[in-house]
Amino acid sequence: MGKQVQADREFWRTVLLAGGFTAIPRWTLDPMTGVGEHEATIPDDVAAASARLAKDLAVPLESVLLAAHAKVLAALSGEHEVATGYVTAQGGRPLPCRLTTEPGSWRTLVLDAHRAASDLLLHKDFPVDELRRELGLTEPPIETVFDPHGSGGDIAGNTVLWVGFSQGDGHLVLRLRYRTDALDADCAARIACYHLTALALVAADPDVEHGRQSLLSAEELHFQLEELAGPRRELPDHRFHELFEQRVAAHPDAVAAVHKEQQLTYRELNARANRVGRALLARGLRPEGVVAVVTERNLDWMVAVLAVFKAGGVYLPIEPHFPADRVAAMLSRATCGLVLTEPGSTSTLDQALGSLSGIQKLFVAAAYEEDHADDDLGLRVAPDQLAYIYFTSGSTGEPKGAMCEHAGMLNHLYAKIDDLEIREGQVVAQTAPQCFDISLWQLVSGLLVGGRTLLVEQEVILDVQRFVDRIVDGRVAVLQVVPSYLDVVVSCLKQHPRELPDLRCVSVTGEALKKELAQRWFAAQPGIKLVNAYGLTETSDDTNHEVMDRVPDGDRILLGPAVNNVHVYVVDEHLTPVPLGAPGLIVFSGVCVGRGYVNDPERTRQAYLADPHRKGARLYRGGDYGRWQPGGKLEFLGRRDNQVKIRGFRIEIGEIENTLLRVPGVRDGAVVVTERADRSKHLVAFYSGWRQLEVGILLDRLGESLPEYMVPSAFHWRESLPLTANSKIDRKTLRALAGELGAVQDEYRPPITPTERQLAAAWAKVLGIPENQIGRRDHFFDRGGTSLSAVKLAITLDRAVSLKDVTRHPVLADLAGLVDGRSERRSGLLQSLSESDGTQPAALVCFPYAGGNAVNFLPMARALSAGGPAVLAVELPGHDVAAGNEPFAPTAQVVEQVVVEIIGRGLTKVLLWGHSSGTALAVETARKLQERGVDVQRVFLGAQLLGSAADRRAAVTELTGRSDAEIAATLSADGGYTELGELDARHAEHIGAAYRHDCVSAHHYFADALDSPPANKLSAPVTVVVAADDPSAAEYPRRYRDWQLLAEQVDLHELADGGHYFLRTRPSEAAEAVLRAADLFASS
Repeated sequence: MGKQVQADREFWRTVLLAGGFTAIPRWTLDPMTGVGEHEATIPDDVAAASARLAKDLAVPLESVLLAAHAKVLAALSGEHEVATGYVTAQGGRPLPCRLTTEPGSWRTLVLDAHRAASDLLLHKDFPVDELRRELGLTEPPIETVFDPHGSGGDIAGNTVLWVGFSQGDGHLVLRLRYRTDALDADCAARIACYHLTALALVAADPDVEHGRQSLLSAEELHFQLEELAGPRRELPDHRFHELFEQRVAAHPDAVAAVHKEQQLTYRELNARANRVGRALLARGLRPEGVVAVVTERNLDWMVAVLAVFKAGGVYLPIEPHFPADRVAAMLSRATCGLVLTEPGSTSTLDQALGSLSGIQKLFVAAAYEEDHADDDLGLRVAPDQLAYIYFTSGSTGEPKGAMCEHAGMLNHLYAKIDDLEIREGQVVAQTAPQCFDISLWQLVSGLLVGGRTLLVEQEVILDVQRFVDRIVDGRVAVLQVVPSYLDVVVSCLKQHPRELPDLRCVSVTGEALKKELAQRWFAAQPGIKLVNAYGLTETSDDTNHEVMDRVPDGDRILLGPAVNNVHVYVVDEHLTPVPLGAPGLIVFSGVCVGRGYVNDPERTRQAYLADPHRKGARLYRGGDYGRWQPGGKLEFLGRRDNQVKIRGFRIEIGEIENTLLRVPGVRDGAVVVTERADRSKHLVAFYSGWRQLEVGILLDRLGESLPEYMVPSAFHWRESLPLTANSKIDRKTLRALAGELGAVQDEYRPPITPTERQLAAAWAKVLGIPENQIGRRDHFFDRGGTSLSAVKLAITLDRAVSLKDVTRHPVLADLAGLVDGRSERRSGLLQSLSESDGTQPAALVCFPYAGGNAVNFLPMARALSAGGPAVLAVELPGHDVAAGNEPFAPTAQVVEQVVVEIIGRGLTKVLLWGHSSGTALAVETARKLQERGVDVQRVFLGAQLLGSAADRRAAVTELTGRSDAEIAATLSADGGYTELGELDARHAEHIGAAYRHDCVSAHHYFADALDSPPANKLSAPVTVVVAADDPSAAEYPRRYRDWQLLAEQVDLHELADGGHYFLRTRPSEAAEAVLRAADLFASS
């Protein structure tokens, strides 16, 4: 091989392996197959100046033209590194050419373009296609072609745009050819104009920094800044509470709000708010003084919010169940001086106030009784006065308190009234927690038009059938939920059809709305509008509304146009609007923009800026990335920090996630980037759905619309994706999980023995994975297996294995060895869920919830695998539905056997965990172990309060009056039994019977203990572990201490969320409670 050939090969190998291509934004409302043309003459003075510059730089004119083309591609794509096809000779085939547009002068840009073209021309004769095939690479999807010879080649393959320059009649002419299914004539004309502007700028002053110069025409700039703004709406020269007072005068006896069986008229609501407002003033409240409201979502909450506004204060919502440290941090950061609260909501508040000074606490009900007048206060409140502070999560982990003003709040309320068509007499549902900004418009918007607010309690929301009934019975006209909850509502209505005669509009927010869900909604409810709402806390809530009365065209649901009086821009890093259709940062201007983050000047400076396009206006720069679509609607692309570069390609994670969400069977999805030991980066996808999908199906579906480098290298199914406290997908947890599970599919080792092949076939059937993708070293639970799928496996294998066998031998080859008799079957109730090296002197012994299995603790066991105690879980007799007619066992028998097995294993220190009904077994096991001298270090009681003997016995009566089938039907909709519906009736009913047995046993045990408390309490400390959003433990802040009836020492470990089955939804957080205790006994 000659030196030139070797040099050619190395050059093109570097280019091809670097990858990357530049996409042209699609812009047409009427896509039609065909090719369009556009021609523009370069002004003679610009052409002459460009030629002079080329001569001065000793480069050909085409280098100046190429630099201008690179600048246009950078503007259209939002990338500094761009790629285009380069035609090296008249009629020649384009070769891939990579160009940089990093910040610098136009002169530097021309020289960089010249070097790139020169290098390419030196190696233009090498057979690039042969090398590409040799390297196993697909043809790069080059969408643009730069043709300095003006040959006007064919628009073929992936090409969208052909840009040619040629001399004609003494003039330099630009000719564009473009695909009409991707671009319309106006867009082509704009792209031509961008090229002309770039040439004019480089010719005018080549030493100016090109990154700060815009290619947009004055007309396009005006269109983006003004015509894409929301409609102009004159706001009343009154504040919200004053407008509410006008409504009180208009219809004082109309019902303003309803909660459970209680209601308030406009007169009553106003009078109560006036009395509480005066109580605040009597305690020294000054204008813009911060008042925290710590109540449940009830009528007193509504009164308190109105009172704060009337008194000129700033509303700060705090939920009663927030941890004390968080409450204290919020109160301190906001410089709060007053707290409005209620009995039953002060547990963590009092702890927080104990660490602070100078904060007054006032009960709302007590304020009613004080001797204050109930007429309107009449205080002047300015439109730019602060109205409220909502704390949001920060990237540093420290919450940020976003401050918003009365004008912004009122503007948003009218946007909701206008676009959701809220009218006098209509009912608006209030469903969101207090600390989410959407809760405010839900609470008060109806009061501006003479409507009614229906406050829907959380326990109703958690039972979708009851929720639908409440919406119907309450005659709700306007409702807002997150898309995932709407999905459940649609499914519920399909199973239990019911008319929604009063519902007129449903708004969704907080998550991406899938087109598939919109299709299902309109198929079921064609007469009820759907509104996709988008906005940020810092911009007074929503800034965009996509109002739909039918399923929209296109693959995605857009965010819609800006709402009234709001300016939304899509800009580059210099806050300059990018070309229409190009990706950029979404920023906001206008009355919607708040004042900043409370007492946080550094983060305020980073995000709140002066609007360079509108004098005197504030601009908010968040982290969302988007682009304008034809028709003036905004499209969300993802978070700015979700952009990554892999194999030379700049990738927007949001685009991959949106594509993943369009795959049938995918409910939620997220993509993260992980780095392997060789420092190579890989995309890893996580998704949830009713069942695990074949990897091949996912690869095919994503490959249909994404280039190969954007298709994740691994897919992991989860029953649900982990969420943060704000109900957002927890990407930090997913990144850690991706590191554990692997960034690429494991090396495949096929089953060898006949038994291994038989097991692989059974796994394939149960897990929904192609049999040829199941290897002999695969782990059943790593491939998506759960306790119920393990049950289905045992049934499929006709009891050749039991649930215990699968738990103890989850690796296919190991399980095959057990079936073949090469491994020993062990009896006993304790199942080991963690790898043990035999050195741990202690173990965590776990008792499952009613109807559950040992496998339920596997996620927590994995979270404890690094440095935690060994984890053993109890497989209760009779709970393996595939194990024949094994009877259930009474509590005393289970406890005795577990105690014998613990002592037989030689464990000297024991932790116990009982979840829900399993708490009875944990408490009794602790008592028996202590009697036999075993050191019980701690007992964890998960998701369970002690309750009363009467309630316990009433529950026994209710359960014993229900059939196995009825219980199974109820459980199938529960978060802990998501796959129950996939079992046949006989096996499902067995689990229903197991559930009843476990619940009844636990109720009897605790009812007896409540009636006749034991003489000796447990000496081992007890930790009650609850999730704040578990409806079954809603009273935990004041009731967890009830366990002191049975134990000398009781403390509380609170999870921010996770529901009743947080072992599944928040295993890492549950493990944290154990690790804290482990630290305690490790040092003892």
